[in-house]
Amino acid sequence: MPSLNSTARDYMADAVASGWSTATLTILAGATTLATHTLTGFGAASSGVVTANAIASSTIAASGTATSATLTLSGRTLTLSIGTSGTEVVVSSTSYVAGGTSSITSLTITYPAS
Repeated sequence: MPSLNSTARDYMADAVASGWSTATLTILAGATTLATHTLTGFGAASSGVVTANAIASSTIAASGTATSATLTLSGRTLTLSIGTSGTEVVVSSTSYVAGGTSSITSLTITYPAS
């Protein structure tokens, strides 16, 4: 992968934010959909990082342990990591119980320098 300066990293991150601004965020346990959320955009990139705007909570559809998340829009899918910290999608707990509330703490996408 080429080495990117800060301006190039911000450009790449902003392009992702623009292209996925209204995507559906799906929380998964393997192939099972636990919950879905709709994005409402991202803030401007800073140091190659874009952060999604606040994401509305949703009702959990199935019980399980979240193992991944996907962004889907117009036939495109981007797979993201999920956990309680240090991941692209941060949640308060990866244990989902049907009928409960799915809340997203944050969603960030990072373009590293290299």
